[in-house]
Order: sequence, then structure tokens, then C-alpha cells
Amino acid sequence: MNDKVKATSGPVVLATDASVGTDRVASGYLATTGHTGLRAHLYPPHIARPGARVVVTELRAVHWGLKAVLAAHSGQGVEVRADSIEALKYLHAWQRGGNEMPEGYSTHLRSQGRTPSLVQLQMVAEYSPRLVFVHEKAHVGNPLNEAADSLAKLGLRCVRGRVAASELPRLVPLWATGALAAYRRAA
Repeated sequence: MNDKVKATSGPVVLATDASVGTDRVASGYLATTGHTGLRAHLYPPHIARPGARVVVTELRAVHWGLKAVLAAHSGQGVEVRADSIEALKYLHAWQRGGNEMPEGYSTHLRSQGRTPSLVQLQMVAEYSPRLVFVHEKAHVGNPLNEAADSLAKLGLRCVRGRVAASELPRLVPLWATGALAAYRRAA
């Protein structure tokens, strides 16, 4: 689910996070542009080894958030805030032209010839000079990070059947709007 809520002014900040279960994963993001979203699904075992599931999902959160923000704000600088130090290591290496992927991550084309999401993210990181990747300490009350975390957890609850998918169009903008208002007050 991708959505847009009322944006804040100032530089573009994108907060991302992931939530991982034994066989399901979810990612969430919220940007000061108002772009917000979550994705949740069963985790296909052929994509990466189980130990790499967390970092792959964290990186996918960055990918989907950047995809939404950069489509609407091409060429604008974006500060991406992630709480995964391991994911940030890949992002910084990709900015320097590296091409290493998480252990076992397959870079083979996906169904219908699609480029894998982390390969797309690798190219964005390398060829978008106005991106900055920053570590955001988790669970310390940063409204954007807390919202991204909540969205990822909401996605995981949804894919597990604990929250009805029909509730997402109501809950996602509600949480995002509250987080953006709190972010504006703190700024």
C-alpha cells in the first residue's frame, strides 16, 4: 500500500523500517513529502538466506520509500533515516560503487523480467548524488522512525491475518498524519 498525506515543508526526510517474522516480512516508510506506505508478504526462501531476511527487508523499505519520493521529487536531495546499521553499510558501499549483496540474495531477474529490488536500489544509491543515508536510533521517540516502525509492524499483523487489509486505507494515513504533525512540532 502506498499513500500520500499532508506534507511538511523543509528538506525531504525519509524514515524506513522493517518487521520480520519466521516466514513473513513487512516494511514501512514515511517521508516529510507525505509519501507513506507499507508492504507485507510471505518471504520467498529463494530470495535470500534466512539470516539475511532482516537486512533485505530493511533495504526494501528504503527502496520502496525512495521510489515513491524520487518519482515525485526528482533531483531533490533526500535524507534517508534507517535504524539498521547493517543496511546502512550496504547503502554506503553502493554509493561508492560497490555491488555486494546480502548473503544469498539472488540478483537474477524476477518474474516477467523484472530487475530485483535491491539491484534497483543499488543503482539509485550509486547514481543519485543528492542522497544521504543516516543512522536513526530506534525506539527513542523520533516521530518519523516510530511511524515507519509502526507501519512495518502493522503490515506484518495484516499478512498474519490479525488486522484486516480493509483497515489499512484508514490506519496508514491516520498514523502518518499524526507522525508528521509530531515531527513538525519537534522541528
